[in-house]
Amino acid sequence: MKWTAGDAASYLESADYVDTAVVPLIQADFGTGLKHAAAEGEYALLISEDLERQLKGRVFLMPPVSYLKDAAEDAENTVQQWYINLEKSFSHIFFMTSDPYWKTKEDFANGKVIYLPPVPMEHMDESLKRKMVEDQVSQIMNIFLQFWRGK
Repeated sequence: MKWTAGDAASYLESADYVDTAVVPLIQADFGTGLKHAAAEGEYALLISEDLERQLKGRVFLMPPVSYLKDAAEDAENTVQQWYINLEKSFSHIFFMTSDPYWKTKEDFANGKVIYLPPVPMEHMDESLKRKMVEDQVSQIMNIFLQFWRGK
């Protein structure tokens, strides 16, 4: 399920079965790192959207939490608020990001920040891009399964 009115209505009807929220964390940089930040964000969104597609009915894809590069530490408070509010409705909350800042925060939000090493896909063939996304999603699904089974 995605952050749309239609899927929100479906969620309200079947909330007992949708126990996992996925929240992309997207860094924004408007200086010399603009292209790199956009590529990182694009990759995290692609992975998150594909996870939702494959796990529809169990996963709710939240809107991305965006923050400025120079304010990543401040973003921790925002992410913590997301976590606190989401845990009222979801048993599992995962934050997906390609921002290396969060790589050192693996214990943040009860260990549910998943760092996705960014892959430069700008000039990549569509079939290769699809294969890389599928491989990454497969690895993340294994992480989800561990948490769903009680880690």
